[in-house]
Amino acid sequence: MNKLRAADSEIVIGTDIVVGFPGETDEEFIKTVELAKRMDWKLGFVAMYSPRPGTASDRIYADDIPYKIKKQRWEILDQIINKNNLKVRPKVV
Repeated sequence: MNKLRAADSEIVIGTDIVVGFPGETDEEFIKTVELAKRMDWKLGFVAMYSPRPGTASDRIYADDIPYKIKKQRWEILDQIINKNNLKVRPKVV
């Protein structure tokens, strides 16, 4: 990230994150929060895991993270990633 930003100060880097994937621990989520703070992504799509019938994750994993926890995790990451970045428009090259 540092090398990319040093090469082009106008570069916009974003991410997609799914919170509440089956088995996600508090410790794993905290590591994701720490990463989000360090990366300073300029845009991000944060989604809450929801099982989709017929998908591998639906067949293999139990949806064991309560909605309330998924929502809290979503709010935390969305605030960190998107709080000041709502007006960012990436430059298309």
